[in-house]
Amino acid sequence: MAAETTSSSAPPRARVGGGRVGVLRVPDWPVVVARQTGALPAGGEQGAPGAIVHALRLVACDEQARADGVRVGMRVRDAQAASPMLALAPADPVGEALAFERVVRAVLAVVPAAQPIGDGALAFRMRGASRFYGSESRALEAVRGALDPLGLSASFGVADDRFTAELAAQLGRETIVPAGRSRDFLGPLPVGVLGDDELPGMLHRLGVHTLGGFAQLPDDSVRDRFGEAGLVALTRARGGDDRRVDDSGLGEERALRLVFEPGIEGVQELALAVREPVERFVRQLAEQRLVCSEIRIVLRGEEGRVSERLWRQPGFLRAGDIVDRMRWQLTEGDLGSALVEVQALPERLDADAEHMPGLWGGGDIDDRTKHALERLQGMLGREAVLTATPGGGRLLAERGVLTPWGDAAPAQAAGPWPGALPPPRPAVVFRPPLPVRLLDAAGAPVEAAALDVREGAPAVFSPPAAPRRRVVAWAGPWPIRRRDLGDVVHRVQILDGEGEAWVLLQADGAWLAEGRYA
Repeated sequence: MAAETTSSSAPPRARVGGGRVGVLRVPDWPVVVARQTGALPAGGEQGAPGAIVHALRLVACDEQARADGVRVGMRVRDAQAASPMLALAPADPVGEALAFERVVRAVLAVVPAAQPIGDGALAFRMRGASRFYGSESRALEAVRGALDPLGLSASFGVADDRFTAELAAQLGRETIVPAGRSRDFLGPLPVGVLGDDELPGMLHRLGVHTLGGFAQLPDDSVRDRFGEAGLVALTRARGGDDRRVDDSGLGEERALRLVFEPGIEGVQELALAVREPVERFVRQLAEQRLVCSEIRIVLRGEEGRVSERLWRQPGFLRAGDIVDRMRWQLTEGDLGSALVEVQALPERLDADAEHMPGLWGGGDIDDRTKHALERLQGMLGREAVLTATPGGGRLLAERGVLTPWGDAAPAQAAGPWPGALPPPRPAVVFRPPLPVRLLDAAGAPVEAAALDVREGAPAVFSPPAAPRRRVVAWAGPWPIRRRDLGDVVHRVQILDGEGEAWVLLQADGAWLAEGRYA
């Protein structure tokens, strides 16, 4: 689209119709990112106020800090004097930009074009969105709903031009400037909103304090005094900002899409076809000082069936790692026809400096161990190498979740877990629990309900694939309500005559060994 040109001899007219722009702004975005990454503790009513520091001065702070008198630009010691509980984190512009890509992708799901404009803000086109949703207010509701899964709140501004929409977004939750009224909206605002350069100070010395006063100055005088930069500011003060929302999309160069004609049938053929493009794709990321630690791979079959999966790896994914995951996904995903399209969409990009070895080494896992695990997985298959992560649940098998190396661990469900076994927990956990027998002195099966009222006692225990043993001591039962194992599951702990301690479950009348203490 050709850029609009305006004669410098007459004031530019504000664009009315066809160019409406919306701006979304996440307040205090650097602080939000720092809290998400753990660089700052959680905020809120019980949390400490937070601020971001660069070169011993504050570059961002949250509402709690502002309530204490903290302001952006303060020296650290002055800010800490104003707010003794202030938590500080170093500025991370790369991390903030990468995190904001998730916001842009969420907005692009509901509007046709969006462009990040810095400082936790993005601009998007309103014309198509308002037509699709019925009004500008409904379009903003759709964008706000797209942010809900990210746990973010934002303020919105809508106007005929981007500069006015940016200022409108700073005023509150939602400000819509009517069409053709940008100049009226801008008129009372102070000239300081033009930026932190020399222009506002010089205008103040000339007795011009508002955008309305600045907009009345002649073009030639502004050009002679302030140059071309001053003329651009004058155009914006009149509501004639001609900057468009870039519709080139977000991160197209950070996505890989391959189409095969004819389709691919086997994993070896796939590996040969994708290796060179994947290596080139990873090199392009490296040129931007980025590495990929989470990637979404989409495979489409000739008959339309799609396999989509999110892959993650400790550290970051190299070209060979991405190729392996494409092979595994093709093997496990039943496309039912030849593979005709592969997409690799990075879900998380990190600055490469975050994954460089430290001066004294360190890191959760060293490179040699990681390469050995990856090599084993490549030879034995994805399911052959598992990693354990803490989980949530009442049963022992739920407390430790095993996932294939490189896969994203499932999110841990929130507790509390009444009936869960307190620590120390058994060193051996049976997956699934193994059938055993628990008998009383007469040789009859023990019922947990009878143990609960002390009408019987276990005397003989038959462990898996081992001879009977006597029961030296026991404790329980403790009820657990589990629909998948019966209405009520009972847990009992016993110590047998061989000195081994066991955790047993009774579900639907049968005894199962859940774990054994080493």
